[in-house]
Amino acid sequence: MLLGMDITVNDDDIVAVKGNLYAKSKKALDRLLDELRQKGYQIDDLRQSDFRKRDGVSVEQMEEKGWSMWYAKLPDIRFGKCGSCQAIIDIHGIHSHGHTCEKCGAVTYYEIVDGTTIRFHFIDRHNENTMFSPDLKMKAKRWDTENGFLYLYYDFLKNGGLFTLADQKAKHYLNLNKDSWELVEELRYPLVWSYDESAIDPMEINQHYYNSSVVKIWDGVEYSEWGKLPIPETISIYETWHWAPLKKSPTIHAKIMSACGQVSDKGYYYQDGRTAIYESVCEDMANYIRHFTTLDAGSFLKAWKTFSKSGPGFIDDFANWCHETPIVEDRPNVFNTINTAFNIAAGKPISSRELKTAIKGEQDPHAKDIVEMLINIPLV
Repeated sequence: MLLGMDITVNDDDIVAVKGNLYAKSKKALDRLLDELRQKGYQIDDLRQSDFRKRDGVSVEQMEEKGWSMWYAKLPDIRFGKCGSCQAIIDIHGIHSHGHTCEKCGAVTYYEIVDGTTIRFHFIDRHNENTMFSPDLKMKAKRWDTENGFLYLYYDFLKNGGLFTLADQKAKHYLNLNKDSWELVEELRYPLVWSYDESAIDPMEINQHYYNSSVVKIWDGVEYSEWGKLPIPETISIYETWHWAPLKKSPTIHAKIMSACGQVSDKGYYYQDGRTAIYESVCEDMANYIRHFTTLDAGSFLKAWKTFSKSGPGFIDDFANWCHETPIVEDRPNVFNTINTAFNIAAGKPISSRELKTAIKGEQDPHAKDIVEMLINIPLV
C-alpha cells in the first residue's frame, strides 16, 4: 500500500515520501502512471508545463535538479449541497451574496446581513502601502447590491485589529473621508466588489448567512469540504534515476529537508527554542535518506534523537551530521526583529540567539519598506 492505494511495487522501485511518489526507473514510472489513471487520476506531464516554458527552464534542468516531472490529480470532486432541499448542486458561486439553489430556489448564502461585522479602511488611491493603514470595525445593517451601497450602524467596535480605531479617533478618520459616505437613516457607503469603484476596502467580514455547504464526492461516498479522502487528491511524481543517489555534499541537508516539506533556512523559524521538528518529519527524512542518498539512514535514526528540535538548532545539527563543513542558510528576517521587539516590550526573557537574529534582521532587503510603512501610519 502506498498513500492508501494498492500500487504495484517491485523491489522498492516506487517509494512514497511526504505524500509524493518517487519512481526509480522508467519501467516503474510507466506502471505507476497507468495504475493511477485506472484509479481515476488525471496526469499532467510537467515537461509540457506552461510555467516551465514561461520561466525558460529546460527539461534537462528539471531532471538534473530533481523537480517533479508529473502531477496527478483527481477530477473535480467538489460540489455544493443546499441546506434547504439537501440537493447536490453546482459549486460555482455557492458562497456569493444572494446565490440561490438551482433545484429549490432557496438562498444559499448572504455575505452581509443585519449584525454582520465589517473591518475596513477607506481606499487611498494615492498611497499603495495600505498594510498598516488605520481601519474601522462596524456592524452592518444591510447591503444593497442592486444600487451598490453598504449600510452600517453608526457605532465603532473596539475589538478589531492592531490598527483599528475607536471613539474620537474613529470619528476623526471617518470625517477625513467624508466624501465616501453619507448619513441617512443608516450610515451608507458605496460598496461594490470592484477596487476601482468601491470607497472602502473590506479587510474582515464576520457573521454571514449560510444555507449551504461544500462537499466532496468520491467513489460514491460524500465527504465534508475538509474531510480526508482515503487516497490523496493530488500527487507529485518524481523520476529519481536522473539524479539519485545524492552524494554527500555541503548542501545535501537542504535537499532532504525540502523533500520532506521543511524549510532549511534558519532565519525562517522562531528563534526562541520552541519545537519545530517532530518525529514524523524525521521518519520521512530517514526514508528519503535510505532510498535516495548515500548517507546511512540507520545512523540518522539514532542520531536525530540527540538533535535540537527547534528549527535553527535542528538545521545546525542535521547539516553537521550530513557533512563536515556544511553550508547552512541563515538569511536575515525582519520579522525576527519585530517579534523580538514585541517580546522585549512584553517583558519576556530574550536568548542571545534571538538578540543576534533581531539585529541581523535589520539587513533584510524588505526591512526598509516595512519600517517605512510602520512609521508612516497616519496619526488620527
